[in-house]
Amino acid sequence: MKTGKKVLGAVLAAAMALSSITPVFAADKVKITFMSRDSGDTPMAKVYEDQIAAFMEENPDIEVQNDSVYEESAYNNKLKVALSTGETPNIFYYPAIAGLKEWAQNGVLLDLTDSLNEDEEWKNTFLDGALDTYDLSAYGVDGIYALPNELNVDAIFYNKALFEKAGIEKTPETMDELYEDIDKLVAAGITPFGVGGKNTWVMGHIFNNILAKRIGRDGIIKLGTGEKKWTDDDVVECLQITKDLKDKGAFAEGFEGMDYNTQMNQFLTGEVAMISHSSPIIPEMFNSESEILDDISFFAFPYFEDKPEYKDTHVVYTSGWMLSGTMSDEEKEATLKLVKYMTSKESIQERMNAAMRVAPYKDIDAPEDAPQIFKDMVEYTGTITDSVGEYFDYDTCSTLVDTSRNGILNMMLSDSAENTAQTIQADIDANRPQS
Repeated sequence: MKTGKKVLGAVLAAAMALSSITPVFAADKVKITFMSRDSGDTPMAKVYEDQIAAFMEENPDIEVQNDSVYEESAYNNKLKVALSTGETPNIFYYPAIAGLKEWAQNGVLLDLTDSLNEDEEWKNTFLDGALDTYDLSAYGVDGIYALPNELNVDAIFYNKALFEKAGIEKTPETMDELYEDIDKLVAAGITPFGVGGKNTWVMGHIFNNILAKRIGRDGIIKLGTGEKKWTDDDVVECLQITKDLKDKGAFAEGFEGMDYNTQMNQFLTGEVAMISHSSPIIPEMFNSESEILDDISFFAFPYFEDKPEYKDTHVVYTSGWMLSGTMSDEEKEATLKLVKYMTSKESIQERMNAAMRVAPYKDIDAPEDAPQIFKDMVEYTGTITDSVGEYFDYDTCSTLVDTSRNGILNMMLSDSAENTAQTIQADIDANRPQS
């Protein structure tokens, strides 16, 4: 220890002697972490990297560590570990809205109400009603616990050339029309849907759209609050409709073992006619080397003729940023500074221009040189008046995402819709926090 002090003293003396040439003490940097699902070579990941680098250049006293992970299950696992070890990222993304309740109650999340009210100009950059998405008062916790960042709009993307080859003259508006088109595609030797079932969220998205078109927004919210159960006849029916798509030949043989990359490769090389996805797939497709991009368009998920009241209910996921509630004052100041930088009009427009993401902010326009499909998506989004997110967004059961999606995959392999519903409901009964 004495030797260490002598060495340190010598170093400090040398530094003081050189103080006229270089600064003696540099202020310690405030280190904050940013964690999203945009990583790797995706367009948005590159924009985030550039914006974070630019922010650090403008703010040399702040160091931002980008811990983003693209694959959903890997991201969720990494986040769970961080939270369980008390190393909550300063800024992070989590899909379930109702699932934030426990974190908000336990101080894991920062209530942004005061920060927003103290900066009206910043608050008013968000679309009207956008901040209400993360107002948890409906779940018994006062406050706004996240900032909306993107709107992910679900649709069915399709290959116009393959539709024409199968003799399909118009896109389907109803599920019966979709079933007819599936038959036409199969008859023409074309696989209707590309599905990477190994990544369980893929089938989860298809089921969620069916659920939205059968029980609507109110039904999905009631499913989340417990007023409805998964074993209710109409929910079991939605599971059965999902399972029946396999029997109709909608998916490739062995799709349950295929991954997402295989799905996208099949679609972008013209091997399959359709995929069920959301608006962020547009930049991913145009970042590829696909030769069929001009043939790709989209249509709204079809509705059921016996449920016309849900014709205009569309699945739209609001992706948001949560801020840690356990930050020091210095970290909080630095984190809010980064968030405001990332939500400035210039930063938002830059992300839309480069990455083609639909944004929940005012005065942001689709770039003139954007592909027509993105302009169409922005226009389509503007027509949506009734939207709902993922079914698990409205449920406080933290295990529901994995249990339900794994259950749906098992159902596609062999299990019945009834058994799947019972398994999911049993998990909810055992793990949903009691209010």
